[in-house]
Amino acid sequence: MNKKNDISPYTEWVKSRLDEMEAVLKVVENTVEGVAADTRKNADQTLKDMKKHRDAFKAKLKDEYKDDAKAWSETSEKLEKEWDAFEDNVEAYWKSVGEKSGAVEDAFKAQAEAQQKAWNDTAERIRKTAAEFKADRDAEVDAAVAKADQMAQNAGAKLGHMGDAGKASWAALRSALTESRSAFDAANTKAQAAFKDAMKKNQKT
Repeated sequence: MNKKNDISPYTEWVKSRLDEMEAVLKVVENTVEGVAADTRKNADQTLKDMKKHRDAFKAKLKDEYKDDAKAWSETSEKLEKEWDAFEDNVEAYWKSVGEKSGAVEDAFKAQAEAQQKAWNDTAERIRKTAAEFKADRDAEVDAAVAKADQMAQNAGAKLGHMGDAGKASWAALRSALTESRSAFDAANTKAQAAFKDAMKKNQKT
């Protein structure tokens, strides 16, 4: 067997975070017009900062990103800084405008939905890649596929519950997003490793 493994934890990491950035920016842009005059200047500046970090993230991705482990180790730290700064700006925005009723929940749900879509897409690609192994699939590959599916379902249920609660602060919602994101990143990385190990085994036989 000489299958090409097209599931990359690096590509999935980048795509999912860009999707989340765009989702939360859309909600914030829809709320900024209604911000009180005394906080509008700060809100406008924070929104500009969010877009600056989003654009810097895209620029670094375009100029420096390569889909391999060595290149990723050199690029990921820069991308992480832009991502963290973006999230800090989002939190600062809600603090500045007083976490307006309904808007925080809308932003959280939009970001959670972007997460869930990215994870479902990733899980589907993992299933399709695993199917290519057919009889050559081993227990580690099957376990990785099952884990990715489980993580997508569990994360969606947990985030949906928090979004329906309606009273959590953005800091608490951000923490929930971070926790679920990290868990799925780990599951995706494990799936990638399982595929690589399976391909190595089959190349020896």
